[in-house]
Amino acid sequence: MCRNMKQRGFSLIMAIFLIVVLGGIAVFIGRVSTMQHHSSALDEEGAMAYQAAKSGIEWGVYQAVEGASYCVPSPDSAQFILALPVTLTSTVNYTVTVTCSLATPTEGLTNVNVYQITATANNATGGNFAVERQLTATVSK
Repeated sequence: MCRNMKQRGFSLIMAIFLIVVLGGIAVFIGRVSTMQHHSSALDEEGAMAYQAAKSGIEWGVYQAVEGASYCVPSPDSAQFILALPVTLTSTVNYTVTVTCSLATPTEGLTNVNVYQITATANNATGGNFAVERQLTATVSK
């Protein structure tokens, strides 16, 4: 009977140990899951910012090719802000800033207009994730 009395508390210690270990594992899984959700949302925001910057580049190239005079000679640059429409139901809130600079080198006897167009897209609202993407294109005409 003495032998059973010495081993009485072992079950309680083991139960507490298991509760602590299982609680730690639950906290770890919760944090990993949260990080994965944030990473996925940030990836989506980055893709939307890239597409917004790409549309700014396309707009700038069109303006340069069609002869719009919004580009100014280097080292100065003209800057235009394209704000995507923001509605109450829209989740796309990006502002695109397009800058253009013009260089006119001479090739032989011909002057060539070289436009350097830079589009920078970022969240207008900031939201949970501040994302910014910048693209640059060089076009000659």
